[in-house]
Amino acid sequence: LIISGLFDTAETVVQHNHTNNESQQVQSPSVDLNKLNEINKLEEVVKNNPTNHEALLNLAHMQNDNGFYDKAIEKYEQYLKLHPENADVIVDLGVCYFELKNYNKSISVIESALKINPTHQIAHFNLGIVNLSNGNINKAKEWWGKARDLDPNSNIGMKAEELLKTNN
Repeated sequence: LIISGLFDTAETVVQHNHTNNESQQVQSPSVDLNKLNEINKLEEVVKNNPTNHEALLNLAHMQNDNGFYDKAIEKYEQYLKLHPENADVIVDLGVCYFELKNYNKSISVIESALKINPTHQIAHFNLGIVNLSNGNINKAKEWWGKARDLDPNSNIGMKAEELLKTNN
């Protein structure tokens, strides 16, 4: 899934919008003591300064990246109460639901990001992945086609085209 959020058919791949403009692929998360220390520090920062929205979002991303999806969902929802129009964060929230195999919730959350930003390519791509995982190949192809058509020369556009070809 692309966080702002990318799924892959063989193995879940998470791509993160929160790493700036270009997404990076990351293998399935595993817990790392250094990351746990970072999470604990960010939790302390957020606890001591609840108005630090950047720290709250960073905490949600760290929890998501390290497989603490339920905790990440809580933090993303907290952040979205303050910044409800952030389509990237909404997609990240949808990725968490996907990782928990709550495909219907993932679909509804990611679709809500498209109401804010109808041309969010990662959202279109991820909806293809979620639908594929939910057993709806035709809907998956429809979303991948939209993702490809938004920008065929981008990494996401080319990945969407590849999935369309391999899932015929």
